[in-house]
Amino acid sequence: MHEERAWKKTIRLILTFIIGALGDIAFSLLHIPLHWVLGPAAALLAASHLFKEKLYWPTAIRNVGLIPIGYTLGAPVTAATLAEMARQLPTMMLATVLMLLFSFVVSSLVAKWTHLSLRSVVTGCIPGGLSQMLVLGEELKGVDPTVVTLFQVMRLMGVVFLVPLIALSPLLSEGAAGATDAGMAGGPDWTVGLALLYAAVTVAGALVGKRLRLPTAYLLGPIIGTAALVLVGTPAPHLPAPLLDVAQITMGTYLGLMLKPTAIEGKGKVMAASVLAGCALILFSMLSAFVLMSWHRIPYLTAFIALAPGGMDQMGILAQEAHASLAIVTGYQMFRIFFILFVVPPALKTLFSTRWFRRLEQWQTQQHG
Repeated sequence: MHEERAWKKTIRLILTFIIGALGDIAFSLLHIPLHWVLGPAAALLAASHLFKEKLYWPTAIRNVGLIPIGYTLGAPVTAATLAEMARQLPTMMLATVLMLLFSFVVSSLVAKWTHLSLRSVVTGCIPGGLSQMLVLGEELKGVDPTVVTLFQVMRLMGVVFLVPLIALSPLLSEGAAGATDAGMAGGPDWTVGLALLYAAVTVAGALVGKRLRLPTAYLLGPIIGTAALVLVGTPAPHLPAPLLDVAQITMGTYLGLMLKPTAIEGKGKVMAASVLAGCALILFSMLSAFVLMSWHRIPYLTAFIALAPGGMDQMGILAQEAHASLAIVTGYQMFRIFFILFVVPPALKTLFSTRWFRRLEQWQTQQHG
């Protein structure tokens, strides 16, 4: 009986991989940017209608795929890039706070339009990690987890599909090749010892990160481990392209299955509002990128990807594909994730208990009546 279940899981796993690979091939032939991620995501999103419970892609495979991506994001973190990140720390704080304030304004308008609970929409519009925000939605009193899931998933879909198309459009990507991190071109060659060292450090970093409950541990742990080796003078060669492509396909396949259509069926106005809220956050990051570009004299493409309301893994892959600065993108995305993880939950609990917020909720309820 156990062997039969294991065999069925293997068949479902193979079927899922084939669909994801076909999506990658189709998007590649159509010359759609970031086809390793977007192709499998779109194919699995569409196939989930047809195959229902037959598709299977465990989180463990996605986690393994994040480790080489984490290595790629940690490799450009040199002493010079850390100094640049420290110099931009006040800007990182300002950008994050402004993004959160803007999401609150959008939430208020959406709640008024859809007649949804204000605190549910506020939690759903915060551009944090999907899993962390879903857990937070379940923990906060008076918050509807279904609403949070809907808004977070729609934001993620907008980021996964829209941001790469915008960032890799000819208008923004033109001349971006010069924006890559210094020292990335023509790097050192792999040796057996170097490969074993980085394999051990990145895997250990992922496991320790998981033990310490770091956000996106299988990505952040390898980033920290790789960066530590680079900072002490260990060369970090480029990963072989096929290995990185497979890692990104595992990510795209996972995203495609996570974005379940059943979570957004029959929502009507609410679904439209969640789409508009996600697009508003992307538009805000596009406008904010002009300010970041002028303040720190960095390319607009790098600034836009650094401020985009996505996950560090997706934005890191996009930065690499678009030849943007991995160090700056990773720094901004990492800061926002940690800020939202540690500061936002107690801040929301305090906000929801304030008298003026309750009055705002009462006023909106009266308006709906």
